[in-house]
Amino acid sequence: MLFKNPAVLYALCVLIIPFFVHLFQLRRFKKEYFTNVAFLKKIQQQSRKSSKVKKWLVLLSRLLAFAAIIMAFAQPYFPAEDTSIKDEDLVVYLDNSFSMQQEGANGTLLNDAVQSFITSIPAQKEFTLFTSNKVYQNTTLDKIKNQLLETGFTAKNPSLKSTYLKAQNLFTTENNKRKSFLALSDFQANTVDSNDFFEKEIHNILIPLQAKEQQNVSIDSAYIANKINQDYQMHIRVSSNKKSEDIFPIALYNQDQLLAKSSISFTDSLVRKVVFNLNEKEILYGRISLEDQSLDYDNRLFFGIDSYQKIKVAAISAEEDRFLKKIFANKETFDFHSFKENEADYSVLENADFIIVNELSQLPTSLQTLLQQKLKQEKNVLIIPGSDIDISNYNAFLGILNRAKIIEKNSQELKLTQIRFSHPLLKNVFRKQISNFDYPTVYESYKINDYGSPVLITNDNAGFLTEKNHLYLFKSALNQEATNFKSSPLIVPVLYNMAWQSVSIPQLYYEVGEVNAIDIPTPLHEDEVLHLTQGDADFIPLQRKLNEQVKITTASDLPLLAGNFEVRKQDEFITSLGFNYNRKESDLKVYPLEQLQHVEIKNSITQYFSSLRNQSEVDELWKWFVIFALVFLAIEMLLLKFLK
Repeated sequence: MLFKNPAVLYALCVLIIPFFVHLFQLRRFKKEYFTNVAFLKKIQQQSRKSSKVKKWLVLLSRLLAFAAIIMAFAQPYFPAEDTSIKDEDLVVYLDNSFSMQQEGANGTLLNDAVQSFITSIPAQKEFTLFTSNKVYQNTTLDKIKNQLLETGFTAKNPSLKSTYLKAQNLFTTENNKRKSFLALSDFQANTVDSNDFFEKEIHNILIPLQAKEQQNVSIDSAYIANKINQDYQMHIRVSSNKKSEDIFPIALYNQDQLLAKSSISFTDSLVRKVVFNLNEKEILYGRISLEDQSLDYDNRLFFGIDSYQKIKVAAISAEEDRFLKKIFANKETFDFHSFKENEADYSVLENADFIIVNELSQLPTSLQTLLQQKLKQEKNVLIIPGSDIDISNYNAFLGILNRAKIIEKNSQELKLTQIRFSHPLLKNVFRKQISNFDYPTVYESYKINDYGSPVLITNDNAGFLTEKNHLYLFKSALNQEATNFKSSPLIVPVLYNMAWQSVSIPQLYYEVGEVNAIDIPTPLHEDEVLHLTQGDADFIPLQRKLNEQVKITTASDLPLLAGNFEVRKQDEFITSLGFNYNRKESDLKVYPLEQLQHVEIKNSITQYFSSLRNQSEVDELWKWFVIFALVFLAIEMLLLKFLK
């Protein structure tokens, strides 16, 4: 017990005065004589004895009353167990990612969290609060209350570890304050990849927010298949995290025009495919919509279908090229031209997006110059050496590009043993890495000082196919005498992707938050730039002129919103692009927080601040001592009146 006015306690010394007053018998008894002395003597003894007891009881009650009054003026109190509210450096994380769109007790989980925080935190408490996309540092509730009420959802969904690292950087440098980290989130399992990153020196409080209904239906992806002329099928993948007999309508629009409609249920499967048959040449403002009562952000998928130019592929061959004609036979996608060695049309080659040099014994100077120009334009070039080439001629060309050096011909039989699954050329080719692949055999090849990134590797640890700066190089011819690679299932995706990646053809849709490179087939004059617009939103992406087209690159932070964006040159409409949010948050699985170390889990933010406030409150005792003083004075009055 401590005292706010400890000097008042010196007044307790005054209590010795009534003690001495009662101790010394200043009052004298007067004797009266009667005939029966024995009887009167007995009465006198009894009176003195009872008077003595009464005096001591009255003395005690007075002393206690005065002592209680003195203690009350000294203002005693019990100190708080913790001074957290005043001496706490508090950093709060408020999750406003899309998963917080789930319905809580009073609206969305985000709305519940904001309301609880506003009504629970002390008004003058200083803290730092940050969301997934904003930071309010060293502030109070009065300063940011309106901003909190207007907090919106964001596509950014950082991991819990990165969120915690950010919080650590937001703590002040004052060492005398206890650091506390408070997180309000639904703590999705996909945001937690470790359980031991919390610091035990920091008071870590996690407040999980739970939705009323944990079911969510999501439009995951879409693609076009079975395209014949203008007719094609739109395949849409829809998933649910729970089986349900409910019916969910799904529709496809071009802007506000309804093109197709269907409905699905998840009675026996968590994944459904919807197929719409279409014959629209262009769908510039495509939108797939689903009616669902849970998360809203994944109920729409925006896309665009435009009549883009075909990929122009040109091949110069010394031998047969039937395998190339089969690979690029899709006339809807490729504009393929094949030439004999001495019959090449250089006007076609100059406009080609992808050039294949197929088993030429020599590379003419004019062809070398053209290939260099194409590589500078970031167009892909593939060189397949012949069985008997002029090594010095090839090396002269490769030397200019600082690419590689062919040493000699090698008659040793080799086997393809490795596939670089991580190479960009093989992106989306394999669903998983495989080890029991039927690898092709190489009967004769060239020994090359490999310089570049290997895509396919033989058992001598040399690259069978390598790439550097858009130039691809095989180490052998592809005829039957040199290898059986043409019979391998690898040849189709390898050559197909070389052509496809030579131009960044606009896809059906793109992802918000990712870096996307897109080739727009339009020339740009001096001082002209391309804009991406959506309503009042207008921004200029990174762009580079490449002959009759422009390569635009959308940054990781633009666009911020999903939707159909128009590509414009000044006031001229060029095309449209669809952007969508990542579907990672559609999975509503919650991480088991009890597995995390050095954390304290609270049921609600109100519970946390109530316990913190109770720990920080001072227990005042002066009122109790005033009550005690009144009680002792009342006891004294009763003793004087009723004790005989």
